[in-house]
Amino acid sequence: MSTTDQNPPPTEPATPAGSGEPARASGSVRAPEDVVGARNTAEDSAQNTAEGRARISARALVGLCAAVVVAAAMVRLWVAGAGWFYWDDLILHGLASGYSWPSPELLLTDHDGHLMPGGMLLAWIAAHAAPLDFRLPLVQIVVLQLLAGAAYARMLWVLLRGRPVMLVPLIAGLVIPLGLPAATWWASALNVLPLIAALAWAVTAMVQLARTGHRRHAVWAAVATIVGLLFVEKALIIPVVAAAVLLAGWWTAGGGRTELLALWRTTRVAWAGQMVIVAGWVTVFVVVVGRLGGGELTDPDAGADVGTGAPLDLPSLAVHTYRLAVLPTLGGGPWRWERWQPGPPLADPPVVAVILGALAVVGVLWWSLSTRRRTGPIWLGVALYPLVLAALVFVGRAGPFTAAEIVQTLRYHAELPVILGAALALVLAAPRRSSGGPRSVQVGALALVALVVSSAVSTVTYRQVWAEQPSRDYTLPLLESLRERTAPILDQDVPLEVLLPLTRPANQVSSLIAGVPGMPEVGQWTTEPVVIDGQGRVHAAEVVPGRMIPQGPEPECGFRVGPQGTRIELDGPLLGRPWVVQLNLLADAEGQVAVRLDDGQESLAPVDAGLGTVFVSVEGGGTGVSIAPRDGVSELCVGSGPVGVLVPR
Repeated sequence: MSTTDQNPPPTEPATPAGSGEPARASGSVRAPEDVVGARNTAEDSAQNTAEGRARISARALVGLCAAVVVAAAMVRLWVAGAGWFYWDDLILHGLASGYSWPSPELLLTDHDGHLMPGGMLLAWIAAHAAPLDFRLPLVQIVVLQLLAGAAYARMLWVLLRGRPVMLVPLIAGLVIPLGLPAATWWASALNVLPLIAALAWAVTAMVQLARTGHRRHAVWAAVATIVGLLFVEKALIIPVVAAAVLLAGWWTAGGGRTELLALWRTTRVAWAGQMVIVAGWVTVFVVVVGRLGGGELTDPDAGADVGTGAPLDLPSLAVHTYRLAVLPTLGGGPWRWERWQPGPPLADPPVVAVILGALAVVGVLWWSLSTRRRTGPIWLGVALYPLVLAALVFVGRAGPFTAAEIVQTLRYHAELPVILGAALALVLAAPRRSSGGPRSVQVGALALVALVVSSAVSTVTYRQVWAEQPSRDYTLPLLESLRERTAPILDQDVPLEVLLPLTRPANQVSSLIAGVPGMPEVGQWTTEPVVIDGQGRVHAAEVVPGRMIPQGPEPECGFRVGPQGTRIELDGPLLGRPWVVQLNLLADAEGQVAVRLDDGQESLAPVDAGLGTVFVSVEGGGTGVSIAPRDGVSELCVGSGPVGVLVPR
């Protein structure tokens, strides 16, 4: 029994500040502070003693909570450190590198349907302070994980009034693998971990507001919601979850209509503030993004995260959510992960893991309903929450190339452990039907140990799969090779295992190495063409002709190009795609040359006076190429040369 439990209830409830309610005599209806997180009565003393015969001081309990939070953060750091920049990480790096300072244009960028100025700011810091150095994202991950863990621990402390039993939901919430993938992938962690911290902090503030009536808690709840929305639009759930926690506390305490009205009067200012925040953010989101999810729903690439096949439907998504994503993790699963490169790891639980998760759910429900009063609706709400998440995924990610397996990445359910922890804390704080005695404590302790061991297996196996990072295997050798070059290189696509073409222009080398010191210029021209293989190695290259610039009519000149430029007919048509033009030319002065296919944009390349060869990247198609002198060059002679693609010599 904690120190808090030893204090007798006040003989006269304090009037909540600003509620306008007169003080009530002892024995009348409950004050709001007794409705949310009800105090234990004399009938609970036996169970409180079983909760810990050796009393734990508040300082010792704080130390234990801190140890749990730090240990969980170190485990997540260990897992994240096995990975590297992956998919959205590289997209954010290339995007942020293009801005010299974090301008509103960058911060309000629509990233795959997300409005995340806070995450953009952290990405900009990483891209400019240490470009493609994964140590800085790891620092950001561990700091955010510590903040999220501390906020979660504080929420449990407030809900359970500092009772040692709070260690149970704290440990369980931090070890189950449900939040593991999102917390160890940098781009996802920039969304999820601030959301978790803001959600836990807002719930704590609203509970404290209901108990004390102090307006400062309403301010903290508003700040938490704003911070969450700065990182991900999913923070719109924060007021909903906070309201559900307050209502659950009112319900389990046996409150009636009078207590509910008192709770409303105490917290209504906070709800008004939350409505203003949500309305303002929705307005900004509609103006900036104007859509849900990672693409217009008519876009064939919308939501193409994993899988192919039949269009996504909500029933199959719900089945995958409960059976293969949520349920196995409640028993510490899934133990096994599958990965289809370049996709993220997917939970691939064996049947035993699903059954174990179901048994864990049944066990907790049996304990809750048999030992605590009025707790059924709490678990009903928790059971429906994954369905809400599945509906959000369906709305935001539906597309012909999105499969139901997308929910098995688990990153769409990363805040669910906080919901589960809050629910378990409310159940533990609810009035008891009976005392389970020391035996139930022992069973609970064994179950918690089993959960930790099972979760450790899933964590280790996930790390093994997550360590397979084609982006690292390609990029690190590439950086070493390019540091030895001084000549420019032509831009080209990275391997499909690193980024797919649908991410263009992020899938190009210029975006990948943007901002990295010591790199050669990457652009539309070069005098020393190279190609980069799938392992990041650089090879000297030549142009294999798709078509040819024929020999011109003038002896010792070919095609004479004057100041107005000339269109030269190729020896056949070209399809619309990227091509390389090998220009063999003679310039009368130093300057530039402009090159364009019939159906394409103009590319510029520098030329020196005299004979020279320059390789120019162009995009488009047609039957001819237009060439014009620029910037000091008045006349060119153009000889025969190929238009094609680069291949290693």
